[in-house]
Amino acid sequence: MGPNMGTTVKKIACAPNGWKLNSASHILQVNLQAITK
Repeated sequence: MGPNMGTTVKKIACAPNGWKLNSASHILQVNLQAITK
């Protein structure tokens, strides 16, 4: 448990959240494109 442990945990915790945001925004864009057609 060194001083870098905290940043490693933060990176692991942030990665899935960023992926969820990206996929959610992608889904929104697809839905908006479908509605405007």
